[in-house]
Amino acid sequence: MQQISIHSVEHLQQKMIAIETQYAPNQVLEMHHHQRAQLLYGAEGVMHVETPQGNWIIPPERAVWIPPLVPHKLTLFNVKTCSLYILAKHSPRHSQHCEVLAISPLLRQLLLSAPKINEPFNTRDHLLFDLILEELSAAPNIDLHLPLPENKELLAICQKFLKAPNIHLSPEHISAELHMSERHFSRLFKQEVGMPFSKWRQHACVLLSLERLMKNQPIQKIAYDFGFKNPAAFSTMFQRILAISPSRYMHNNNIS
Repeated sequence: MQQISIHSVEHLQQKMIAIETQYAPNQVLEMHHHQRAQLLYGAEGVMHVETPQGNWIIPPERAVWIPPLVPHKLTLFNVKTCSLYILAKHSPRHSQHCEVLAISPLLRQLLLSAPKINEPFNTRDHLLFDLILEELSAAPNIDLHLPLPENKELLAICQKFLKAPNIHLSPEHISAELHMSERHFSRLFKQEVGMPFSKWRQHACVLLSLERLMKNQPIQKIAYDFGFKNPAAFSTMFQRILAISPSRYMHNNNIS
């Protein structure tokens, strides 16, 4: 099935529905949810998934697992996807939150082939679907998650940061803005998101830079826009977090 809406076929009883879609550049799909679990695989481009629990940035050749009924907003940068929609009772993963998954060469070929399989399904088709489910259950989770706090005041600070990242925004500044001690803010933030604010700030800058790189923005401009003293400082942090330099990342994804 190609270029069709999941809402027109989600009621079907087949355990897996595969849909291939080419999205417009920088397309936004506002907050929505599905009755089925969804695997969203991007063969090309970068995807940004937002949920009430956090943000996920998905580079090319990775996939995001979205459990049933989880509200999510998608921002897609030059993305061609294969989406699998799986009945909840056949779900191969048990997380209640989104996950970014590494895709093995075998699973990649299966995902690219799945949308071309049409009814009536034969024995081989059912075996391919079962193999996809087995591969998904074994796929490793990649930490490209940017968690968000539930505390309303902290959430507002984080959402403001995501709109205007600044690597020098300090706990001192935030705690003063919130009229609380720096120690209380730091303890509360780590309790809410599972990491210190300084680490969250670094991860946010690196993950948000992926979107800008896909828009072909120069590394120098990204570094200065995010408040870094120079591009080298940004590149060092990018390499530390993603284990690849921004220039190599651009080369690997044919960004020129």
